[in-house]
Amino acid sequence: MLLPNLGAEEEGAWRRMAGHPRVRSVARLWAALFPEGTGFLGESPSAAPRLAPALASGADQPAFFFCAARRALVPWLATAEAEALARAEGLPLGGSPPEVTLRVHDKLFAHDAALAAKLVPDALAGAMLALSPADLDDADSVRCRIESAVAKWPAALRTRFVVKPRLGTSGRGRLIGRDGAIDASRLGGALERLRARGGALVEPWLERTLDLSAQLYVAAADDVRVLGTLRQVLTPHGGPIGHAGRIAADGAVDSGAAWDAELREAARAIGLAAARAGFRGVCGLDAFVHRGPDGALVLRAVVELNARFTAGTVALGLVGRAFRAELVGGARAFYFGFETADADALLILEDDPSARLCLAADERSLRVPQSPRERSA
Repeated sequence: MLLPNLGAEEEGAWRRMAGHPRVRSVARLWAALFPEGTGFLGESPSAAPRLAPALASGADQPAFFFCAARRALVPWLATAEAEALARAEGLPLGGSPPEVTLRVHDKLFAHDAALAAKLVPDALAGAMLALSPADLDDADSVRCRIESAVAKWPAALRTRFVVKPRLGTSGRGRLIGRDGAIDASRLGGALERLRARGGALVEPWLERTLDLSAQLYVAAADDVRVLGTLRQVLTPHGGPIGHAGRIAADGAVDSGAAWDAELREAARAIGLAAARAGFRGVCGLDAFVHRGPDGALVLRAVVELNARFTAGTVALGLVGRAFRAELVGGARAFYFGFETADADALLILEDDPSARLCLAADERSLRVPQSPRERSA
């Protein structure tokens, strides 16, 4: 049984968001990673998503080994609410305990782990300020603290910066500062939300050229598996439009980016840090490539660790389903997402045309929407 609590980083928000067509579609695509008949908590089994006829031959099998049928309530994100709902149903909660999950899901965890593993570029190593909920009481003192910290950054990083919640998704709840200053009234109005979402991080806003992700499964303290890497296509606010990548002859998926090996190495390092913190389960590492002060392209290998299922997990699983159904053929590149004009794109769900899989012989033949060009560090 699945709990589609997408957006649960904001307390209570996932129930409001559940009816949004895009959120509902992502939830149904997520359910398609599990064996046919797996449904959502509180819904009739007959309402469970059905794979399109071309994929139906493998519908009784999971897309990943960790999506196999079992007696559990599996949430998108393990929270205290999800744990309580599982208890009420008399089911174990799938995944790590909420207190472990949310500690690893905190954006500060990924930053600290990246620093410890020497994965933060030198120019960015000191350009971050972490604020706890207790630090966010008075708007004037918070503003002064932020602006004082930003004033110590290199001049090129002070032009534009972001204040973002430590527990957040899809870029929701961010504030933008410019020329070393932050709007006092907007900051004051955001403090309560930031406190409720674990505090805030203050980081530079960079000119970036490529969004990437690595999808992981943490099986044990010394067993971190990279499921695949992807190119992300995002809205200006960080919401997923889709994912693209390459498909090897054996079905393995990678981003095709020049930084792929470096990204995989970083993903394993952060995954091992999460494992040492007690986390077990599926997670996704966000990364991007940006233009450094000298104009050279630099990989920001660790942006944040999403200690939950992600849209990237969904993309990898459904590409894998298509490969095992022998629908990929000689294609070696794909785009899976919500913005496609490809009339021949493969339908994934029988009654939901909102997302499709586009296949091509190579990356140059794909029609992939363009990502916006900036994102925070």
